[in-house]
Amino acid sequence: MIEDREFFETLVQNGSDAIVSINKDSEIVFANDAVERVFGYTPEEVEGAPLTVVMPERFEDAHFDGVESYLQTGERALDWNDIHLPAVHKDGHEIQLSITFEEHRFGEERYFSGIMRDVTERVARERELKRQNEQLEKFASIVSHDLRDPLNAAKATLTLAKAEHDESEYLDELEGIHDRMEALVEDVLELTKQGQAVGEPEPIDLAEVVDEAWHTAGEEAATLRVADELGVVRADHERLRSLLENLIGNAVRHAGEHPTVEVGSLPDGFYVADDGPGIPADERDDVLEPGYSNAPDGTGLGLAIVEQAVDGHDWTLTVSNGEDGGARFEITGVESL
Repeated sequence: MIEDREFFETLVQNGSDAIVSINKDSEIVFANDAVERVFGYTPEEVEGAPLTVVMPERFEDAHFDGVESYLQTGERALDWNDIHLPAVHKDGHEIQLSITFEEHRFGEERYFSGIMRDVTERVARERELKRQNEQLEKFASIVSHDLRDPLNAAKATLTLAKAEHDESEYLDELEGIHDRMEALVEDVLELTKQGQAVGEPEPIDLAEVVDEAWHTAGEEAATLRVADELGVVRADHERLRSLLENLIGNAVRHAGEHPTVEVGSLPDGFYVADDGPGIPADERDDVLEPGYSNAPDGTGLGLAIVEQAVDGHDWTLTVSNGEDGGARFEITGVESL
């Protein structure tokens, strides 16, 4: 708690964040120059004015009750550290603030300061992201129930038909169609998940995640070669694993019979390459489009899932061919530890 008033005023004036101080009657007694950037008012315009000049009317009663209760009991009505509250700009529009409160005593006088940052744009982005995620979850529910349930019923009926009749190429073909539909449902659900926000990045041993992805997507159908030490990267584990699974799966489907998949490090990322025929230069943008595939059993969503995971981490994806002609996918902008 700062008790030197002159030192406090110097500290307020030199603060990079907007700082507003009030007395026990909620009158603004100090304001620094940064207040104008946040509220549109100069310090001279707000000093001596009630705090309600920058407070939404709907919060006034709660504010005065909270201050009165704190002065009498010492109990805080809300958290004083990095709380988000609305405020009113000079031109009348509402802004969102991140505020940390502090108390000061100068003699017998008690003052309260708010250290404030305008987080309006960040809050708007978070709300929009939440709205988009809710829409994605609804879409995933539709895919899961309205498509998967009748598909499961059709597969069950097919199983009965094959049990009661001799093996038929038409039934085998129908089973293949069902399998492809199921793969499409799974890929659509995965693509929906990838469209959601990336979780909190954490230190991850890249080689371990490569091994996990390999056991899921390529162990029985290809050979894995790790070119060098992959190190530790900062990423969302599940999204990184999904990215690798789909790149390995892409090689299994497109690089020929029992291909070799190589994973290696780059100065600011890593690459996944195969020894298949590669991707023609005029198709390298197209392969990232949802639905694009030249494999008979492909859904065309695998590389779109990869791109979503890359974008979610703010990484960069480059599609090319390696020195030996196979497809090569480079992921750069990755934070290494």
